[in-house]
Amino acid sequence: MMQLKLDRNSMASGSAAVPVFLMVGFLLLWHSASLAAGFREVEAQGMQIGLWYPSDTPVKLQRLGPFDTEMAKDAPVRAGRHKVVLFSHGNGGRYRNHHLTAQILAEAGFFVIAPQHEADYLVGGRKTAQALDHRYLELARALKFVRESPEFKDHISEGPVHGVGYSLGAATILLASGAGFESKRAERHCQANGRVDNEFCEDPGFLNRLIQSFRHEIDLRLTTDPFRNAPIITGNAVAIAPIYQGLDLGASLAIAELTVIAFKEDRIAKPKFHAVPLYEVASLRVPAKLETIAGHHYAFISPFPKWLTEKENIPVAKDPEGFDRLTFLKAVNAMVVESLTGG
Repeated sequence: MMQLKLDRNSMASGSAAVPVFLMVGFLLLWHSASLAAGFREVEAQGMQIGLWYPSDTPVKLQRLGPFDTEMAKDAPVRAGRHKVVLFSHGNGGRYRNHHLTAQILAEAGFFVIAPQHEADYLVGGRKTAQALDHRYLELARALKFVRESPEFKDHISEGPVHGVGYSLGAATILLASGAGFESKRAERHCQANGRVDNEFCEDPGFLNRLIQSFRHEIDLRLTTDPFRNAPIITGNAVAIAPIYQGLDLGASLAIAELTVIAFKEDRIAKPKFHAVPLYEVASLRVPAKLETIAGHHYAFISPFPKWLTEKENIPVAKDPEGFDRLTFLKAVNAMVVESLTGG
């Protein structure tokens, strides 16, 4: 954020201070507008898509699901063309859970496209490959919708598409960057490391998948296992607390650069088995870097409001005593923006 330093003598000198405060007010208004993030929820081909983008409309406090957030809802996109970021949320999550990250990206000048992934209830079962392929399709279809939309197409850069993904979303971004998937790879990993990578290797269970399936039935295309799709992400990619086992990076990736962000206390996607080997394999194919920060797996999800956590038990909203999730998110979001802008 811009820091304005006022001269102490001017502040204390009565009439001389008036133009200073007028100037400060003008600069603050200009700065706020220059960082405004527009937001739109759209439906296309049966998908819900969250869009965050630069806008000149002043933001105001509004509700997004359970979150109160400052945004310019349904505002027009700022004139010009903006670089695209495809965003993929975690297994069973929602794009709105990452509104703080998406907003920061929009404020940095990116047009963020975040589809709601609807087939996650099949992950861990016989149709895992189809569910992951469907995640890829949701990214591709959301990108196609925005590129063809009369309202948005003239605001989209024709340059490379960037990608940001969290947890299973990180794997999804890699699948959209030229990586493949093979369930037998994950099975071999779990046969050898199931006891120590137990959170990843545990079957989520029929009941869990059944509960999630009540969202609505998904029409999946036939998918082979293994599978690999044409890349749609060719810019920079950021994999946050990534799920890696089961992926096949192949001979090359289409992305320009990969940043892997690992959380030291992650018990879901333990860095030893996911972030670290992903970085090691990817760095043989593209420029890559590994960032490590203290935090747990769910810390990348935006903080839930106190009124909700006081009446409902929400595991992903819980933090260890003394852990400041908002400060953590600010640090990770800064890494993400730097990775996409080149610092």
